[in-house]
Amino acid sequence: MHVQGGESSEGRPTVGDAAARLAQDTAQLVRHEILAVQSELRAALRRIGAGGAMLGAAGGFGVLALWSAHETALRALESKLPGPRAPALLGCAYAAGAVALGAAARDRVRTGVEVSAEAFDEEDRSVAEGPGISGRDGGPG
Repeated sequence: MHVQGGESSEGRPTVGDAAARLAQDTAQLVRHEILAVQSELRAALRRIGAGGAMLGAAGGFGVLALWSAHETALRALESKLPGPRAPALLGCAYAAGAVALGAAARDRVRTGVEVSAEAFDEEDRSVAEGPGISGRDGGPG
């Protein structure tokens, strides 16, 4: 009785042997690719880690610079305005700046969301129409 995957009566490899070898080679290739991706990811994380530390230090120095500018502005205003009016004026200026920047940021984010939604809708339409319709793949349109 002949068993599939075994050797044929002439001693030649069978389709089952070829399939097993293909599965083995594919598994080995996948392992090599995973190791390569892991290596690239580790290198990228090292670069990101160093960059993140530098960015954190830059942020710290930026906060110190803002604090110094705040103290300088406060001292200059205190010489012109009596009592608690100088810190109040400076606080109002900061609040107005925060509101203006927050509103501008909100508008930018809304615009970005709308543009992204339109792009996704356009892509959905082009996928639904099929290949060669949208003009991006060299087809008509």
